[in-house]
Amino acid sequence: MVAVVEQSPEQATGHVRPKVMYEFRKHSGSVLSGLFGAAAFDEVALVPVAAAVDRTGRFATNFADRGVRSGFSALLAIWGDATDRAAEGERLKRMHREVRGRGTGEFADVRYSALDPHLWNWIAVSGLFVVLNSFTPCTGITLTDDEREAAYQQLLEGFRSLELPGKNAKLPATYAEAAEYYEAMVGDELASNPFLRQVTENLTRLPLPTLVLPPALRLALTPGWMALRPLAGRVVTVCSFGILHPGIREMTGFRWDARHDREFALYSRLLQLAWRTLPDRVLLIPLARNRIEYEKLVRLHRSVALDSFAPPPGRCPAG
Repeated sequence: MVAVVEQSPEQATGHVRPKVMYEFRKHSGSVLSGLFGAAAFDEVALVPVAAAVDRTGRFATNFADRGVRSGFSALLAIWGDATDRAAEGERLKRMHREVRGRGTGEFADVRYSALDPHLWNWIAVSGLFVVLNSFTPCTGITLTDDEREAAYQQLLEGFRSLELPGKNAKLPATYAEAAEYYEAMVGDELASNPFLRQVTENLTRLPLPTLVLPPALRLALTPGWMALRPLAGRVVTVCSFGILHPGIREMTGFRWDARHDREFALYSRLLQLAWRTLPDRVLLIPLARNRIEYEKLVRLHRSVALDSFAPPPGRCPAG
C-alpha cells in the first residue's frame, strides 16, 4: 500500500531525523507490529501463492503457527547478524524448492513454483510494506519522503539475503520503485479468491499457536483465549486492514466503512500510548532488544578509546 500523508513544510525539507530512524528501527522489532500481521494477506491475493499455501494445508491446521514461523524468519532477516541472515536466506530458498506443482480443488488449474521470482518477490515486498505502513499507527510519527526512503533501505538491507540470484530477480531498489510495483500488482495481477476470503473470515477464530507456547501453558490459556479471541481477532482485523491497500481490502470480502476508520483511530492512539510509555523489555522482541543492548555496549567500549596513538602536541616523542 502506498502511504498518503499530509506533510508540513519542515517535513518536506528532505532532512532525515536520526531520532525518527532510530524509532523506525525499534518498530521493526516491536511486538506491537504483530497486531498488523493480517496485512500480509495481500500475499495470497496473488492466486498462485494462494494455491501453494492452500495445498500445504498448514493454514487449515493452525494458521497462527504459520504466522509465527513467517514472523520469526522475517525478524531474523532484519535483526540477525550477517552470517545468520545469510544462513536464513539460504535455508528458505532450499526449503522452498519443494513448493511447486499444481493446486487442488478450486485451484486445480493453477500451477505454481515458490522460487518463481514473480511470486517470491511479491511475498518479500508484502513483508516490507507491513513494517513500513504500520509505523505511523504504532508510533504516531509521520515519515518524510526521505525518511520513508531511508526506512525502506534499512529493511532492504536485511532482506537482501532473501533475494534470488539473477539481475531480473532483485527486489525494488527504492521505495518509489516498490510503491509503483505494488500498485501495478494490485491493478494487474491480484484477484479475490476463495482462500483469501476464507482466511479473512477465520480471523475472528484465531487459534493459539502450538509453537513457542509450552503445551501445559497452552492448555491453561485455552479457556480464556476461547472467550477473548473474537475481540482479539477484531482488533487484528481492524489494525491490519487499516493499513491494507483499499483495492486488496475489497478482494478479501471485508466491508470497510466509517465505523472502522474510527475504530482504527482508537486502536492507533492506544498503540501510540503504549509506544511512549512501555519499556523496551516489553515492547521489543528479545532478538531486537539484545541487538540494541549489544550496540550500546560497543559504543561504550569505543567511547574510552583514544583518537590517536600519536604523542600529545608539544611533547617530545623520545620523552
